Amino acid sequence: MRAGRRRTELEVRREHLLRLRAELTRLGVPTHVNKPRNGRWQLRVRCGRWSETVLCAGAEGTYAYVTGHGRLLGPAHDARYIARVLSWMVERRSR
Repeated sequence: MRAGRRRTELEVRREHLLRLRAELTRLGVPTHVNKPRNGRWQLRVRCGRWSETVLCAGAEGTYAYVTGHGRLLGPAHDARYIARVLSWMVERRSR
């Protein structure tokens, strides 16, 4: 980041998703981060044929993780807790 340059919302959202991805990787959950044409970063959690898309939503310094279906997972500063919730969701789907 260059001096004097403010981070855009997309950069902040990407950083939050990468932090969540690191936590999920630590727990052994397979993930993939991409940026589709609309410019919004997405994290995809996969387990067999099931997958869940996680987005970072919010504005004005307040961000939260939400699923592609609109389910609120929790605040973005709790990446470790959200990773455990997603790990539980993956484990439950694999049974």
